Amino acid sequence: MKLLPVVFLAGLSGTALAQQEAVEVGKAMTEQLKPYRDCLKTEVAKATSKEQAQLIVQEACADLRLSVRPKLIETVRRILNPVPPSYNADQAADGALKMTQVGAYYDFTGEARAFHQRLRDQADERKTRP
Repeated sequence: MKLLPVVFLAGLSGTALAQQEAVEVGKAMTEQLKPYRDCLKTEVAKATSKEQAQLIVQEACADLRLSVRPKLIETVRRILNPVPPSYNADQAADGALKMTQVGAYYDFTGEARAFHQRLRDQADERKTRP
């Protein structure tokens, strides 16, 4: 029976280590994506419509996107050494690049800010209800 708490604590410490590694990867990827995000924001600011902004986000800064992708993969491999078999660094890099594009588009349209404001308003409304 004394073995069960030890196994439980070992599992928790493994989970904490995995969470710490995930945070480190996220911070490092954010740092690597900063020039790409800045480039997208600059280019999207030139758009005159949502449709044009969407096209710009998909096509702008392609050379920078191509240079950032290998850096993202290398960052993941450096921090998660060895990379777990269930983790695909290529997909993670592609996902991070795609989310950066989506973020630039929603920053341009203001839809994300409006959505967050609606959530805040709903939360405030729930607090004031008796």
